[in-house]
Amino acid sequence: MLACYAAYRPRRRPAYGTATCAHPAAPVIRTLLTLYDQPDRPLALETFTNIQDEDQRSTFAALSRQEALIILFYDEEVSHQLTKLVPQTNPEQSAIALNYAEQFLVTIPEGEFDFDRAKQAVMDATGL
Repeated sequence: MLACYAAYRPRRRPAYGTATCAHPAAPVIRTLLTLYDQPDRPLALETFTNIQDEDQRSTFAALSRQEALIILFYDEEVSHQLTKLVPQTNPEQSAIALNYAEQFLVTIPEGEFDFDRAKQAVMDATGL
């Protein structure tokens, strides 16, 4: 069973959203960034945050406090081509996602935590 709390609002400007998925093995924060440079074929990037990993948790928390995400694009020769700023239109959403994941994490019995299994279930269910 997989339950996701999500806030995605597709638009033609860059869209950024998070969803905390409560899988029995682990909470998974799924972040989705969609760029509409080609409206009929948008570029979607997703990441998955394991809040039990302190580095991932603190990085996600820091990103949630930023006013905008800074996305840098490079070509095959690693030459900078483009920078996009994606404003956080709902900055409290990331804090809510993190809080929900932390609350769910404490309900998982010791020894049963398995982020990789939970992440795979989220990937299978959401299918980017």
